[in-house]
Amino acid sequence: MNVLILCSSRENIDPYYKSIARSISQYLAQSECDLVFGGCSSSMMGICYEEFVKNGRNIYSFTTRKYADDLLNLKQSKCYIRDNTLDLKRDMFFNSDLVVCLPGGPGTKSELWAYIEEKRSNDSETPIIIYDENGFYNNFIEEINKSIRENFVGEDILNMFKIATNKNEFINEFLNVKGRKK
Repeated sequence: MNVLILCSSRENIDPYYKSIARSISQYLAQSECDLVFGGCSSSMMGICYEEFVKNGRNIYSFTTRKYADDLLNLKQSKCYIRDNTLDLKRDMFFNSDLVVCLPGGPGTKSELWAYIEEKRSNDSETPIIIYDENGFYNNFIEEINKSIRENFVGEDILNMFKIATNKNEFINEFLNVKGRKK
């Protein structure tokens, strides 16, 4: 199963978030998943890469030309360079069986929105799990709820993703997805 992990590449974030990346990516790698990600060797993204390497899994790194030099640090991955972030998002999504969204900044949230919209508009079957330990995505969820309250979108958007607030909930959601993929 190819798992697309969305997360931060910024170095100066709280180590707590890096520990989430290590824990979740280690679990997924040990569950015989392969990694699809935004091809970065730093911070949470670099930690995900390291965990999948340690477990001998396949890694598919996607990036844009602007960041292509960082692929030199990802020697154990198959690398793909795209001209823009729109192509990058598309190719990562369509090469994945599951999307896992960990804490991240504008790039992570942009990807998450794009994938929710792909599911909503085109009936994509690709599951999305948002890992929301400590309420990182509370504002994101509130934005969706406000859009529902003000009739910009229907309540069915809430069916486009699952939220896990701790590792046990994440494991349960992952096992549900894995069971459906068999």
